[in-house]
Amino acid sequence: MKILVKQVRSKINCPLDQKRTLIALGIRKMGQVVEHDASPAVLGMVNKVKHLVSVEELNNNIHVMNLSNLQPAEGSVHNQNKRVGRGEGSGKGGTSTRGHKGAKSRSGYSKKIGFEGGQMPLQRRVPKFGFKNINRVEYQGINLDTLQGLVENGVITEAVDFTVFVDTRLATKNSLVKILGRGELKTKLKVSAHKFTATAKAAIEAAGGEVVIL
Repeated sequence: MKILVKQVRSKINCPLDQKRTLIALGIRKMGQVVEHDASPAVLGMVNKVKHLVSVEELNNNIHVMNLSNLQPAEGSVHNQNKRVGRGEGSGKGGTSTRGHKGAKSRSGYSKKIGFEGGQMPLQRRVPKFGFKNINRVEYQGINLDTLQGLVENGVITEAVDFTVFVDTRLATKNSLVKILGRGELKTKLKVSAHKFTATAKAAIEAAGGEVVIL
């Protein structure tokens, strides 16, 4: 005959020999079930920790089901909520862990973001200044001395366009490029960009180049 041994009570504060008996039975955590032959040695160990375990018989290796061992399948129940309002003996009855009176004890209460209990909230008591222009257009600036550096490094010779800016990582593929007037341009170039400053445009044309607005 075989038996099923299941730990049903905690072994905390139990004597060391009882803890070792559970380990000898192969039980290492609460709720663990192990199967053993009903030998005198096993029954002796079970008797030693009978206050910590439950024992069931296996008839022809078939688990006998009765009202005392019915439970949901493992993993089928995930409700970890507190069961409140079910009597004082639970420790969570009466006010259902909400305490007495006040907004937090009422049904429908929800804490508003930034609410500080009626005190002037932070977002209202700090000074405000300026604004963000939603129509602002951001440009990636590239100066004339950068273009001259590309010429001297052999990257460009006669023309520079948006593809060159992306390939040389001076701009991203979603950027708008604006040519700025810092530095000096000595080479005749055909420059294609989304915008030019007046200084940059004059310098490019003075070097014999051409300005193309994309």
